[in-house]
Amino acid sequence: MRGRHDSDPIRAGSGPVRAADGGLRAAALDVAENQLIAQCMRRAGLSYPDVPPPRDDRPVVGLVRASAPLRVEDARREGYPDSVMIAASRQGPVEAHADALPPESRERFHEVLRGDTGTDVRVTLAGGFETAASSGGCVGSARKELYGSVANFLTVFYTAELAQRQASGADRDQEVVAAYESYAQCMGVKGHRVAAPAEAIALAKKHPSEEVALATADAECRAATRLHELREAAADRIVRRWLADNEGTVVQAHALLVEAQRISLSSNHKR
Repeated sequence: MRGRHDSDPIRAGSGPVRAADGGLRAAALDVAENQLIAQCMRRAGLSYPDVPPPRDDRPVVGLVRASAPLRVEDARREGYPDSVMIAASRQGPVEAHADALPPESRERFHEVLRGDTGTDVRVTLAGGFETAASSGGCVGSARKELYGSVANFLTVFYTAELAQRQASGADRDQEVVAAYESYAQCMGVKGHRVAAPAEAIALAKKHPSEEVALATADAECRAATRLHELREAAADRIVRRWLADNEGTVVQAHALLVEAQRISLSSNHKR
């Protein structure tokens, strides 16, 4: 693996990288936003479901939070983790709650939740990325209370999202490409014609009786080729470079996040 040195400004920590290492998302703010939305909906005489907090703060940027490596001993004992094998529901708790309401109640629920302003707030971020959202309804009011404006919310949310998206470029890194080739050869020797861990998981879902054998081979080949380690390191390099190249947006997003956290703590103290 190519070496990196403390003299490298990306590694040593320039302004945007230091900001991102502090986090460009905060799960606590997602929780606070849902609490404010629920309060707003109740004031309108409507029920609102409990929305579970995020499992983590993803997308976390700077040091990219990749999925945990598959440990050989775990694979031999249990196969793949349930979180990998069980498909997540595409419908969240808010959508499920709304769908269970009578048609007339459902219409009012969505109207109060989102308002009728469409996508009246628009922002343009790094690389000319454009996004928009409504400033109306309980969602809009919650975001304005926490972030100061819906535009600020979009800046915080999508700057983190844009940075995390860069991590997909790790699969084009020369070392990672070579690791995938070695992984495919390793799996072939073990009797499995798959070119990537995702293919091994998909095959295990189709053939449950072979899950432990596939997971074990997968874990062994990942370890032998250092695929997880190399991919994580490449993603980190790519994301850090993007952070430095988009310093203004990143520093702004981090500052808005810090202020939103301060407002959230102050609001919680008053409740």
